[in-house]
Amino acid sequence: MSTLSTPISPALWAAFGLLLLAALVAPLLSRRRRAAGIVHLVLTAAAAAVFLVLGAGAVFGRGMAAARTVSLGPIAVPILLDGLAGLFLVIVSFLAAMSAIYAVRYADRFPAERRLGGFYAALPLFVLGMAGLVVVNDLSAGFTIAWQVMAVASFFLIRFEKNAASVRAAGKFLVLMEAAWLLVIAGGLAAGGSLGESLQALGQKVQAMDGAGFVIVITLFVLGFGFLAGVFPLGRIWLPDAQAAAPAPANALLSGAMLKIGVFGLFRVFFCLAPAAAAFNPRFWGPALAAIGVLTLFVGTLQSVKQSDAKRLLAFSSIGQVGYIVLALGVSLWASTASDPALRALAAVALLGALFHAVNHAAVKGLLFLISGNLHYAAGTKDLNKLGGLITLMPASAVIAAIASLSISGMPPTSGFASKETIISAALLSGAVSPVLVLFGIIALFTSAVTLACYVKFFGLAFTASGAEETARKQIREVPLPMLLPEIILGILVILQGLAPSLFLGGVSSAAERAAGLAAVPGIGEAAAGHFSALTPLLILGLLVVAILAAALLRRSAGSKTRTVPTWLCGYQQLDGKNRYVDRGMFAALKHFFRWTGGGES
Repeated sequence: MSTLSTPISPALWAAFGLLLLAALVAPLLSRRRRAAGIVHLVLTAAAAAVFLVLGAGAVFGRGMAAARTVSLGPIAVPILLDGLAGLFLVIVSFLAAMSAIYAVRYADRFPAERRLGGFYAALPLFVLGMAGLVVVNDLSAGFTIAWQVMAVASFFLIRFEKNAASVRAAGKFLVLMEAAWLLVIAGGLAAGGSLGESLQALGQKVQAMDGAGFVIVITLFVLGFGFLAGVFPLGRIWLPDAQAAAPAPANALLSGAMLKIGVFGLFRVFFCLAPAAAAFNPRFWGPALAAIGVLTLFVGTLQSVKQSDAKRLLAFSSIGQVGYIVLALGVSLWASTASDPALRALAAVALLGALFHAVNHAAVKGLLFLISGNLHYAAGTKDLNKLGGLITLMPASAVIAAIASLSISGMPPTSGFASKETIISAALLSGAVSPVLVLFGIIALFTSAVTLACYVKFFGLAFTASGAEETARKQIREVPLPMLLPEIILGILVILQGLAPSLFLGGVSSAAERAAGLAAVPGIGEAAAGHFSALTPLLILGLLVVAILAAALLRRSAGSKTRTVPTWLCGYQQLDGKNRYVDRGMFAALKHFFRWTGGGES
């Protein structure tokens, strides 16, 4: 591994220092919440800018990786900023900046007597912990410090409302995150790891392990990072309750960034620690990961469609979307065992799909949770059964929510289509490796349709349904521009990812080529350039435009007239909250058929 001349350590320390300063200074201004929010924004944005420069340099720079060792007193902490770490550092820092912008005015939702010191202390520390986990290159001291900062900070964010539900959710979250940390640490100790030892040195010890010991170590790592990533059934235990309790800026970071840290850990395990070991068998671990991914995406998505609380719906959906990433990891490992070079090339396609979907999901799910914050801010509720008609009252939020809903559902020309197409096509085309992969691809395709149903419900009940109790009772208006600004930025990013996926696939490919372990995957450099998702979204968009124009011309040529008539209310005299089409009636047959998947209605 080559070492870059970039002065990475001073820049990292500067960014970490800015976040620590934000955690110290902003709470001192908590009586003047607008000033506290601006100070928090300025310092967090400055730290995010440093992280973005470092991350982009690692993704697009020359050489393989920038490796350093920093000293924390007597403890040596290895630092590695390769392409993979750079990509995930960009995700964390970008969402941190968007959440900081949003938080300035979102804080107005809290009662005037509520002190916001804890909120403005925990938010930058949460970012600091996640950024630390991305760049530390060990599973001992540095990893532990970063994990604990992340876990404790997010614990205080989840319990910030201080009601019974939030306190209970935060307590459960912290216990489970400590359990996940112990699992990862146990894996490192079982492999013979020592304090301050880099992942590369630990990997050399893993290589010498026998079959049973190796399986135990990798299983411990998968369980630990799987808890953090939210894979089924581990994510079901903590994520929905935590997301339902946390404020919207924290929601965006929890699903948009923190879950990706778990995914990042899985990448490190399977492409950095495991591949060189004689006991590593991709024919076992590939199918195992693919099966976990399919189960996660299928059950998580079906559980999401059963929810009436907006944040719980989005949380279960996050579990489902992580499943697509894990499926792609499994397909990549499985396809790499093929003897046919063309099939082995699909390993690179699946790997890029996993990374691309991680980037895409970070943007779109962060956006959707900020939209849920808009609903809570304007209407005072997250219950979709008490919303409706907001498309006329909050038109900007409605347009942005529609873009995000289409993207997460995998509809062209948005980012969700581009990344899901990459993953599903890799699974379907790998059928020669195993017919099971075709089945997994079909399940993933079906689940994408269920995701569309879920977000038809989310958008329909919140924005287009009528007769909602909260809408009728309250004066609701669009949220302030500072809350819309990060949503507009994320919405534009989602559309750009869909219209020009080759640009983002190129960045993802560059990150993989400069990542420890990933660069060894055959064809990783050529997969982005040759994959057909670069053209498909624009082609489908063109066909859709032609179809819409043809339908409009056909309608006009028929000479039919549009009539507006009252809604048929089955005998009721007026439309109100009592006769509204609510959550329990939407997709009732689908929910009943898949009732065995659990995750009952919230």
